[in-house]
Amino acid sequence: MKRKVGLFLLAVMVAVSLGATIVASLAMYRLMSQDQAADFHSIEASLSERFALFETMLRTEHQRIVAHMDKVLPEIAAELDASGRTPAELSTAELDALARKYGVQHLYFIGRDYKVFQTNLAHDKGLEFPRGSFRGFLDSVFGAGKVMNDDIDLSQVSGTLRTYSYFGPEGRDYIVEASTDIRTNLAQGPYGWLSKYFFEDLFDDAVDSNPYVKSVDIYLQNDTATWSLINPGKQLDPALAERVIRDGRETIPANNARLVTIYSSEKRQASTSHLMSSKYVIRQITYDTGLARQAVTHVFLSSMLVLALMLPVVYWIASRLLQRQLLDPLFTLRGEAGAIARGNLDQAIANTGRRDEIGQLATSFASMRDSVRRTIVDLRRTNLAIERFVPQAFLSILGKPSIVEVALGDNKHQNMTVLFSDMRDFTTLSEAMTPGQNFTFINAYLERMGPVIRKHRGFIDKYIGDAIMGLFFTADDALSAGLDMLAVLETFNGERRAAGLEPIAIGIGLNSGSLMIGTIGEKNRMDGTVISDTVNLASRVESLTKDYGVGLLISQFTRDELADPTAYDIRPIGSVPVKGRIQPVTLFEVVRGTKEMSRSLRSNDTTTP
Repeated sequence: MKRKVGLFLLAVMVAVSLGATIVASLAMYRLMSQDQAADFHSIEASLSERFALFETMLRTEHQRIVAHMDKVLPEIAAELDASGRTPAELSTAELDALARKYGVQHLYFIGRDYKVFQTNLAHDKGLEFPRGSFRGFLDSVFGAGKVMNDDIDLSQVSGTLRTYSYFGPEGRDYIVEASTDIRTNLAQGPYGWLSKYFFEDLFDDAVDSNPYVKSVDIYLQNDTATWSLINPGKQLDPALAERVIRDGRETIPANNARLVTIYSSEKRQASTSHLMSSKYVIRQITYDTGLARQAVTHVFLSSMLVLALMLPVVYWIASRLLQRQLLDPLFTLRGEAGAIARGNLDQAIANTGRRDEIGQLATSFASMRDSVRRTIVDLRRTNLAIERFVPQAFLSILGKPSIVEVALGDNKHQNMTVLFSDMRDFTTLSEAMTPGQNFTFINAYLERMGPVIRKHRGFIDKYIGDAIMGLFFTADDALSAGLDMLAVLETFNGERRAAGLEPIAIGIGLNSGSLMIGTIGEKNRMDGTVISDTVNLASRVESLTKDYGVGLLISQFTRDELADPTAYDIRPIGSVPVKGRIQPVTLFEVVRGTKEMSRSLRSNDTTTP
């Protein structure tokens, strides 16, 4: 006990010290996390500013490309007319030469069926534009004789930023389309140095300027995917992009639980969104949360070192005080509690006169002892009362140790013998008595019959007014109980005659067979019962005792279950049809007692004194 208390005291001291250290470390970590959050929002704003700078550069480059396309596309169409050849007759090499000559990257020729029938990009040949507003745009270009631009957009194949310009020569059934890769065009144009800075240096600066940030990226979305602006060809997961645009932000931890990637979306301003079809910009920032944890871990380990040096001295002083003031009284109380646990509910409790916590504890133990003693007495009385309503044999059949364990629907299949008894002309008798006299009469009768059933190892399933339904595990016990009930009835009638009252008669019927014993009802009210044709036949056998004018009848099934039917004075008396059986069931009258007892009684009846 002393060792355990000492260990407990040590554990408490360690827990308190460790808890204080953890709280301080968590507070420090929280402050650092707040600083990280502020840095993160600053980087988000910086990315938005850098993207705005990029859009300004795009706007200028787009104007230059549009001016160039307005000039060269009519010239390309005029050169084709002058050559007397159709676009379909040109080879890929000729198309490449034509594109280089006029300073465009890719050439497409679109027919009236909205298909690309010629191009210097083999994988785009045969491409058909789907139904929609874009076909309406192409219809406005055919034969218009002027260059129209579809502004800057993301390629549906590679995700790169491209410009698209269209020219419909007058009198021709095709459109000349030219596309240009913005990044390539910027690198080759007068803003080549700015393009290199934007795609290679501008966003790396956001990473280099903050030790927590590991990588950044910007994504734009078109009809097919969400593409990286900084890393060409890189796509964002469609489901993730949809959630970020819908919710505005999503945080995804890496598998190592150290790196965290935050995606945030921003709707593009209406004044600039005409440059690209993407309405949203998605920013990606990956930062390292481990640096803050490393700093907190350092503080935590330093605190633990100080704790390890101071704890032994504090522990020694506290343990000495604890032993003097607390342990010895507790040892005394432990012995008293052990005596109560072993069943000595009269054990005296010491130290109840003390005014400190030990005295209060001792007083509580004394109160507990008295309460346990009263509870056990009440529980014994309750169990005895419950057995009056639910026989212990019923619980044993169901395999339940107590009534508390019985649940609605519990049941058991069992072969048993059912006993029914009923009083003759009870209605006539009851009409001549008051309600109080009726209950007194019935209880006096049942008080004589109930012990007889229990004496022969049976139990009463239920009382039905003056009728009794009993259950027995063997036919011999049931038959012995029935014969004994008739004998007890004679004694009871003798008392009634002496009191000037009319004797009563009863009928007893027995039947044996398979039955289901269990509980029925609903959750707030249930009852034990027996369900079987065996029960119905037993009730019918009892009712026939009146027709045959006998006191006790048994069925063929009960006779077959007797260990030795020849030990009883049994005679067949009739038969009854049974539902579900072709052959009727034979009924037998049993005269009170065994054959030897019957012969002795008949001999005594014929002998004169």
